[in-house]
Formats: sequence, structure tokens, C-alpha cells
Amino acid sequence: MKMIKLFIAFLALSAVAGLSFGLYSTENPAETLSNYQNTYECHPAVIHTPSSVEEIQQIVQDAIANGQTVMTGNRKFASQIDAACTANGQVQITLENMNHILAFDAEAKTVSVEAGMRFNDLNDFLRSQELAVNMVTELNIFTIGGMLGSGTHGSTLAKPSNMIADYVTSMTIVNGLGEVKVLTGEALNAARVNLGVLGVVVEVTLQLEPAFKVLADVKGYRDDSGLENIILDIARDNYSANIAWFPGIGRYTTTLYNPMPLQSEGNAYNAQADVSDTQEFFFGLLFDALHEFPGSGLQCLAAKVRYGARDESYYRDLDTGKVVDYPIGHSDQMQYFECKDPDSCVWDKLPIALQEVAIPLEELPNWIMDVREILAAHPTTCFPLNGIYFRFGKASPSYLGMSAGRDTAYLGIEYTLRQEGNAVPKNYFVNLEIEQMSIRKYGARPHWGKNSVAIFENAPAKYEKWDAFMAFKNEMDPQNIFTNPFWQRITGEDSLENYFSPECNARGECYCQTDEHCADGTSCQAGAWYDDARICK
Repeated sequence: MKMIKLFIAFLALSAVAGLSFGLYSTENPAETLSNYQNTYECHPAVIHTPSSVEEIQQIVQDAIANGQTVMTGNRKFASQIDAACTANGQVQITLENMNHILAFDAEAKTVSVEAGMRFNDLNDFLRSQELAVNMVTELNIFTIGGMLGSGTHGSTLAKPSNMIADYVTSMTIVNGLGEVKVLTGEALNAARVNLGVLGVVVEVTLQLEPAFKVLADVKGYRDDSGLENIILDIARDNYSANIAWFPGIGRYTTTLYNPMPLQSEGNAYNAQADVSDTQEFFFGLLFDALHEFPGSGLQCLAAKVRYGARDESYYRDLDTGKVVDYPIGHSDQMQYFECKDPDSCVWDKLPIALQEVAIPLEELPNWIMDVREILAAHPTTCFPLNGIYFRFGKASPSYLGMSAGRDTAYLGIEYTLRQEGNAVPKNYFVNLEIEQMSIRKYGARPHWGKNSVAIFENAPAKYEKWDAFMAFKNEMDPQNIFTNPFWQRITGEDSLENYFSPECNARGECYCQTDEHCADGTSCQAGAWYDDARICK
């Protein structure tokens, strides 16, 4: 009932503002790739869909002969930016036809799959064998190769890692010479999170564990005072913890998972993506309003709506479809969710962007206190989508994983997407002050696929084994066949200074240095609390 009342409230506000809601088109022209929201397009000369390793070898060898570069990524790639795109006029490979299980060893608890296989299909098979992948994530429709390329992660400090990349025992790759290489040992650590620049990952073998069920405990707390003092205990005392902090309204929610025997009664699943057409319509009104409605009151109302959606169970019974207050179910179906239509999730249609960074775990309490200071300098700021979202993971042996070499806290802030011709989101400058404070004061590592151009400033310095990764890339791809504009920006080959242009801040391409970098009506200023930041306000 409370959700209905809140939806009616923001519908009324939207109606007063005279706002409309339109979905993005899902049609793409031939030989064009787009991201999951159709907000970023790539224009390769050709898109190859090979069905065998030998075909991939030939594609790479042809590219070498023709002086072209290559990148692997789906026709609808799960990134906000161009991490999976080849450069315009170059060669794109998709692995949609290479999506099979190649070998399965129940005794050794290993499975070998082609890199184009989707995680949900793998989980369906493993569940039937009473086995599971020893990691957690949330959305389960990614391909295995894509998860390795970007370092897809979940949240656990109870397991050796929260990344599927760290449960790979061997990886087969077609390198930049068109050769097939099987990677293990230290070479595998270099390639676990590879950004697609070492070659085409074609096959991987994963270490499994016995299947288990989990009990989910979802709670809301209407007083966030002292959260910094208990948040690490929450993370360490549970198998998996996801925490959404809504500081603008002084609240937070926790979703905690703990293991249960496989024989436990319960057949629940994670239904947070089961959004009705009516709810989707309301969300669309809300997101338009967040762009155009004056003031910040609507942001805080939206934050209350989202808090209300996360402060009690969002799990349903697989058989009845009814909400379960004490949800127990298979670990994958509880922790990972999928959309009713995997090709048309609600966030595919609604303008959402996500900033996610990772900082050393022990620094999280200090980071929260610093965010409180920033928000005190920017009163009436709310985070209307999922608040500030915390997840956790142990140190990874990977060279370029977000948790490489250090126990890690992951910090995510969602906001309404910048759209051409529209104002930036309300209080976006507050997000930018937090963002710059995170990367400059705390050495935060940006997620490889979820961020803007600007946030990757000085990215190589964030990784102790960056030079070792570059040496391995030179060995695997001596002619630099596997490169793209994203990689060129990361390495500094294409300097971020090249992106300074009028209103570049509004496009997420720069942190402002002069007023011309800001949108009309704003100027480039020091952060209100973190004065090393530069924000357009």
C-alpha cells in the first residue's frame, strides 16, 4: 500500500510538471552495435559471428594482413561506454554462436564452456548437477567472456573471491598472432580480467562447488547514524551482503544471504527485475521528472520510493509467484536475477547510468564520513535510484580486477542518464564531487564498464601489476591488433586532455577546468567540501 501511495505522489508531481515518457528505440541499423540502452553505438566495418576457434584464427589473421584492429563484444553489449567496441571501420567479433558446454567432470567439479555462453544457461545446467559456481553477482544474463573481460563481481567476504574470473582454472585464447594459447598459472592471473585486449577468449574451465541454498534477509533501517561503525561487521558476519544507503533521507537497507543445506525447503527466486508494465510506466515518468522538475524534492520522494522497494522481501516463490517473507532458494536463483525478457530489461528502456568504484575495504568507514561532509555542504541532496550501493570482495590474484591485490569495498551510485538536449540530472555535481574525492583521495578504481570517460584519469597508476599486464599484452599481441578507443584512453595513447571541449562535463567526458566545460547556466567551481574536485554548479 505504501508503494502505491508513493507512486501516486510522484505521478501527481510529474503531471503538474507536464512531463512525458518515451522509450528508446530497440532497432539498430545493419552492422552497428549498441549498448544495452541504445545510448552508445559502434560502427565496425564488419561484424563476424564465428562458430569455431579455427574461424576466429582466420578472422584475426585476415585482420593482420589488412592492417585492421579487432575487438570482441556482443551486438547488444552490457556497458555504458565503448569498452567492448572496435574502432569505427574496424573488425568486431561476437561469440553468440559459441555458447556450448564443452566438458563436464562431476568428480573434479569442473566445467569447460565456450566464452559466448550466458551465465544463466550455465547455472541452469549446474543446478541440475547439484553444483554451483563459487561466486556471487546479481544480473545473470552476461556471457562468460564478457564477465571475464570486465571483471563482473558480486559481494562476499566469506568466499575466496566475488569474481567469476578468479574461479577460472584455465583459459583458451586466440592471440594477436592468430595462435591458440592455453593459459594457466601466472599467465592466467594476467588474463583473468583482460578488457579484450589480449586476444579472443574462446574457452574457459571453471572450478565448481557443491550446490547449496541460501536464506535471504531483507531489512530497512530508518536511522543511518553510525552506519560507518557497523558496515564492515555486517559484511564480514554474512556470506553475502548488499547494502543500499539513502543518506538524503537518513535510511539504509540490507540484503543479506547465508547458506542453507540443499535439502532445505524453499523454492524462492530473486524477483527484483519482475517489473510490471504499470511500474515501468511510473518509473519512466519519474526519470523524466528527475531531469526537468525544479528543485530536489522529487529526488527525495523518489529515494523514498526506492527505499520502500528494498526494505522488505522482493523474493517470490517459483511455483506460486507470490512474495515470500522468509525466502529460501537455490543460491543462483536467489542471488542472481534475470529479466522476464532478457532482451528488454527495464533499465534497457529507462535512462539510468551508473558510477561504480572500488576502494580498500578498511577505508570504507572513512569514506562514508567524508561523504557525510560533502552532503552537509550540499543540503537537500538525495540519491533517488538505489541510494549509494555497497558490495564487498576479497583480494584477487588478477592483475586488473577491481579487487586486485586488496580486500575491497565497491561503491555504486546510479543516476538518471544525461541525454542530448536535456539538463544534467539534479545535483549531478554532488555525484562528481564524491567521484573525484573517491579516485583522488582513496585511490578508487573505476569499474571497467560502468563509468564515464573522465573517471578513468590516471587509471594505470591504480594497479600494482599494470606494467606486468602490459608486458604480457606485448607478448600475446605484439602488433597491438586488439585495441580500441577505450583502451587507447586508458593507456594514455589518447590523452583525456583531448576531450576538453565546450560542455564536456555534461557529457561525462571531463572534469571541468574552465566555465566553457560546463553546461549553460553553470560555472566550474571547487567542490563545496572536497576542494580538489572541480564541479559544474
